[in-house]
Amino acid sequence: MLFFPDLKSRHLVPEQMDDPNLPASDHQLALRGLRRINRFSGTVSYLSSTILDLARQEDRVCTVPASGEMPWVLLDIGCANGENLIALYRQLAKRIAVRCIGWDISPYAIQSAKEQALSSGLSEEQVRFEVVDALGPIDPAPQADIVMNSLFMHHFEESAVVRLLTRSAQLARVAVVADDLNRTQLGWFLAKTGCWLLSRSPVVHFDGPQSVRAAFTCAEIASIAERAGLVDAHLMRHWPERYALVWRRQPVRS
Repeated sequence: MLFFPDLKSRHLVPEQMDDPNLPASDHQLALRGLRRINRFSGTVSYLSSTILDLARQEDRVCTVPASGEMPWVLLDIGCANGENLIALYRQLAKRIAVRCIGWDISPYAIQSAKEQALSSGLSEEQVRFEVVDALGPIDPAPQADIVMNSLFMHHFEESAVVRLLTRSAQLARVAVVADDLNRTQLGWFLAKTGCWLLSRSPVVHFDGPQSVRAAFTCAEIASIAERAGLVDAHLMRHWPERYALVWRRQPVRS
């Protein structure tokens, strides 16, 4: 009989993938499982569609990106090892001129991301990775058209997420996109069964369901976005029991 935990409130504990002492072999096995899970969940495709919709609203999308066209600059906060951002760049580059920047606080993750970008034949003008603490003392002036994070917010206390979204809005010229897990019984069940079916990693078997227990509900994240000053943000649910929070900066009226 499958045990369903109490999900009325968040249960935030450290995930095993975040352990700096995790053996390299266990880390690599977990990453292979996460690749399969990400493909199954369609994370990159959904993010690509969301960003292209924003580009259409700005009349900056075409079938084939024009030579010399001003590129969209996309900043991914908490990019981890960069796999998703590299895949997202490849999808977006078919439709729009785009340049991607990935930030992560972990030097190990950024080094891995740089190696993957190099092995994928991508230049730093296409995809660049930097060690940055987005909540640290950095210049809060706009640095990208779209600032995003994916499966990142559930790692933090609520107050830190308020700061993250506030900082993201400061850094974004056009929009903020935040995609994460929705804390529901169905979401926990999908994570529990999906991680067991798609990965042999005990780390993934623990972290997947635990991520749902640590996640925010849609109502909670809407309240957090309001506190962060993201007025009129839109919240959309999507497969598999996730949500996308999208906030557009209102144009300055002359």
